[in-house]
Amino acid sequence: MSGQRKSSDLWGRAVFYASLGFIIPGAAVAGYFLGQYLDRVLHLGTILSVIGAFVGTAAGIVEVLQILTRMERNADQRNSSSPDHTG
Repeated sequence: MSGQRKSSDLWGRAVFYASLGFIIPGAAVAGYFLGQYLDRVLHLGTILSVIGAFVGTAAGIVEVLQILTRMERNADQRNSSSPDHTG
């Protein structure tokens, strides 16, 4: 039973880390399309599309960093709260 749990946990982590790779490009695409919409509404050419893509990329990077920082903090808390079995 323990081996099956470890395998499941491993796959869960793999899926989680793989999903992190979609946050930055997804945010960039969302920023681009939001900028494109605003460009059409405000008749500004393509400037807001480019700015939106850059802002979306920056937001995606910040989000990934926040997720990783939160995970690291949670892992540190779990490690410090577990009993020491060194003997």
